[in-house]
Amino acid sequence: MPKKNKPEENLNAERWLVSYADFVTLLFILFIILYSFSQIDVKKYQQVAASLAYEFSGGRQGMSGGGNPVMKMPGTGPGDGTGLEELLSPEEKEKKALEKVADEIAKYAREKGVSANINLHYDEERGLYISITGTVLYEDASATLTREAKEFVKIISDQLKKLPNHIRIEGHTDNRPINSAEFPSNWELSAARSVNLVRYLIEELDFDPTRLSVAGYSEYRPVASNDTVEGQNKNRRVEIIVLKTEEREP
Repeated sequence: MPKKNKPEENLNAERWLVSYADFVTLLFILFIILYSFSQIDVKKYQQVAASLAYEFSGGRQGMSGGGNPVMKMPGTGPGDGTGLEELLSPEEKEKKALEKVADEIAKYAREKGVSANINLHYDEERGLYISITGTVLYEDASATLTREAKEFVKIISDQLKKLPNHIRIEGHTDNRPINSAEFPSNWELSAARSVNLVRYLIEELDFDPTRLSVAGYSEYRPVASNDTVEGQNKNRRVEIIVLKTEEREP
């Protein structure tokens, strides 16, 4: 008796190839999209992720509670150490590293009760500003680091050594005149404060001198009014600027 052909069974056996081909095609498209990103855009990535989740589920949107796609951004879940961070541009990675250093310095300032005199902010053009005001580093009319200042500078130095960036140290004074043998004007005072801080970093803390530069601006770059004691304290400051990679200064 002749055997019966089973064409229907053969067709069913090969249907998985169609689904597999679709999966490979979509996966290839995903890698093309990721490669085309010059800078990661979280919102756009989430839109793409939602679209791909929809396709992978065969047109059935995967939902989790409030209606968000189950597919999540890489590097955003607990314990993720890669993913989104790997997709950041060099500039974004640098900014993240600077912000981490700023957090550590701010933590120490809070512990020592001097956070009111420490201003940390990120400038998009230059980099991370560590502004130390009042008498945290120097007494009035002095360019000699206090004992407490040396402890604080040590903490800052330890954090800055983790970075490859160049450091600019700038001294500023308030508008009260000074006329001594050591400091004939505020120009000498502001310059001496920045220079002495740099010397301490190099000679006592073994900081790389090729990464450092100094400047003194006297009273001519105030950040507050000199009409009040509070304003004078803000203007009497030393700024440690962690320069962005492309903003290296002589």
